[in-house]
Amino acid sequence: MTDRPTSDGRTTVTALMLVALTAAVLTLAGTTPHGVGAPAQTYKRVDLEQRTFSCGGGIDGATAVQGDAGAKLAAPVPVGEQPRQFDIDHGAALSFAAQESRSKSWLAWGPCPEPRPRWWFVGAGAATVAHDTVLTISNPRPGQADVDIDVFGPNGPVAAPGLHGITVPSGATKVVDLARSAPAVGDLAVNVVATRGLVAITAADRFAPGVVGKAVQEWLPGQPLPSRALTIAGLPAKPERASLVVVNPRKVEAIVSVEVIGATGTFTPKDNATVTVPPGSVATVPVQSVFDGGPVALRITSPQPVTATVRAVAGGDVAFGTGSGPLQGATGFAVPQGSGQLVLSSAGDKSSVQVTAFDRSGKQLLDRSVTVAKASSVAIPLPAGTADVRLTAATPAVYAGFSVTDTAGVATAGVVPSIRSVLLPVVRPAW
Repeated sequence: MTDRPTSDGRTTVTALMLVALTAAVLTLAGTTPHGVGAPAQTYKRVDLEQRTFSCGGGIDGATAVQGDAGAKLAAPVPVGEQPRQFDIDHGAALSFAAQESRSKSWLAWGPCPEPRPRWWFVGAGAATVAHDTVLTISNPRPGQADVDIDVFGPNGPVAAPGLHGITVPSGATKVVDLARSAPAVGDLAVNVVATRGLVAITAADRFAPGVVGKAVQEWLPGQPLPSRALTIAGLPAKPERASLVVVNPRKVEAIVSVEVIGATGTFTPKDNATVTVPPGSVATVPVQSVFDGGPVALRITSPQPVTATVRAVAGGDVAFGTGSGPLQGATGFAVPQGSGQLVLSSAGDKSSVQVTAFDRSGKQLLDRSVTVAKASSVAIPLPAGTADVRLTAATPAVYAGFSVTDTAGVATAGVVPSIRSVLLPVVRPAW
């Protein structure tokens, strides 16, 4: 494993990555040209041999940690003006990296992203005073990356002509402040597409929970691509306020149905059981009534593809839910220090998950088989001192998330299943 900050114009590439990229080029097929003589990009899926995590920071006092589930964690390292990068060339399937920031006002936590071609962030802001989101876009791979950014708001697409055709050289970083580049009022959604190469993006969000409240900071989780069904995990048990934020990028209206996967089964909320989202727009509705102190996840469905998050305010701090996929095999992830609980939710049949928790030294604190009833959620308290967790799913039917609270605030996240294969970009001149 290599730990290094990225810097403009330079990058370190392991031999394994070069082998994988060369193999992808030699097996090129199905390229779609963008224009005569212009470079054309396609992607080829290859088995995972190496992973690159890019911790973009963007929040004061941010630190990053990397590890493998069950192994001793290295000491956290500060994230400066450039992203802190971790290259993993062994045991990659259960590897993880996360970044954290604590103050008297907030507990910010988020997984460090890996480079990919498409990104969605929901619940962003572009108002200088009350709510602003800053994107840190890094290109840790060889070759130039070109990106286009589209912003959607409550009244439709937000004009931001300067956010198309952004070039990010290999090893370089670009910072985009939405309040300066796409000023708008209300909750926003951001879609980033790498038309060439792959990029890793960290979205640092500054949000004032009350009318005159002090702004707190958190990282917005990257959300799945818009789809007709989405399960949002990583929610606090009983926040003071909670809102569902949904983006509809299509040119037709989306009618979104909302269900709650709770401790006693799945039910439709009394309020906002359906949400109407105009074409190319973002809708925000309160969902506070679905939180009763028990474990929950939200399930949304729509005839039109959408993606979403839940923004929750607890103890004056803010946290975001993550659209997650079902657990498959073993998955490892880090958690911040504090009083935490894991929530497992089944959107279908009854299933079981082996939950193993470790402290920073790699000592096992918990090893338990948890049965998740059909279409319900169950909470598992995490032992004091838990630093990372390994989940092993019997069948791909369970979604996972966690919440942690301490005197600084609250942090939540949905658990994204471990990556076992990756899409590598392949570029060649079009014929």
